[in-house]
Amino acid sequence: MRSDVEYGSRGLDQRAHPRTPTRRKAYLVDGRKAWKCSLIDIADGGARISLADMGLPEEGIFLVDSIAKRIHLTRVVWRSQKEAGLQFIESEALDGPAGGKEGAVTIATRFAWRLNGA
Repeated sequence: MRSDVEYGSRGLDQRAHPRTPTRRKAYLVDGRKAWKCSLIDIADGGARISLADMGLPEEGIFLVDSIAKRIHLTRVVWRSQKEAGLQFIESEALDGPAGGKEGAVTIATRFAWRLNGA
């Protein structure tokens, strides 16, 4: 019998959604800047990413996952020297390819406009 509850070094893992391990590239977008990052694991409510010495704002950063064809408005919920945990605030399916860093910025800008217009 499989359990969606995991035990880590800090005890009981109380995530609302089970994690799926992955190793794929995605883009983080903040305003007009984008950075490549690696997704380590992902769930319905968030993701763990690998960071390379980047200053990550606490809120309002977009994660563009072109493989899963999803964009997420996120909030940083924890951070270590090389990784961060992101909580998904709003998500939406992508209707086309991301197109690298420039495409990720364009997608995130359009998503932000839709969110602010709601």
